[in-house]
Amino acid sequence: MGFRIVISAFFGYWLLRCFFWVNRRTVLNGERLNKAVSSGRPVLICCWHGRLLFPVFQWNRHNYYALAGLNKDAEIISKIATKLGWKMLRGSGSRGGSKAYMEMIRVLNDGGKLFITPDGSQGPEYEVKEGAIKSALRTEAIMVPVSGQASRAWKIRNWDTFVIPKPFGRIVHVVGDPVDVQDFADGDSIRDSITAAMIKAQEEADAWING
Repeated sequence: MGFRIVISAFFGYWLLRCFFWVNRRTVLNGERLNKAVSSGRPVLICCWHGRLLFPVFQWNRHNYYALAGLNKDAEIISKIATKLGWKMLRGSGSRGGSKAYMEMIRVLNDGGKLFITPDGSQGPEYEVKEGAIKSALRTEAIMVPVSGQASRAWKIRNWDTFVIPKPFGRIVHVVGDPVDVQDFADGDSIRDSITAAMIKAQEEADAWING
């Protein structure tokens, strides 16, 4: 199993890198993420699991951290992301969750920038899990929603719809409206706000591609 994961990650890295390289790529509202990062505050970069390849290949050269689960698919993604330059944390809500949570807190308290998929790695789709909210509250982080879409893509349906860009099309990367947890009184309000912001960012990406 380990050999298969290594081989899958190796070929996946080169294929996906080529796919992204031969697409025309556009970034919308990138200054929103830049502003959050330059604030010196902890930053949680949030993307729905189905669109995670877009930020992984766009913001990979900034010494950021990323959280991946412990299942086989997450292992492959983790190896690909590491090759791209991300510093990986591993854990999930079902296995190793407590350790992963404490690692998230450590990174954020040090002023780090951490990419997460709040509905991953097993869903439910578009449901922000408790760990994301708790870590944001505890560290007073700025949550920045990101998304993306491709004009030509494979769409793999499992518990969500996982989008893989095809070559020779257009790709858009979108940064949504940041959510500053200091502006909210409780976790439920934060969850509602970041959920809405993430959905809006995804809709903006879809609209740009379809427009």
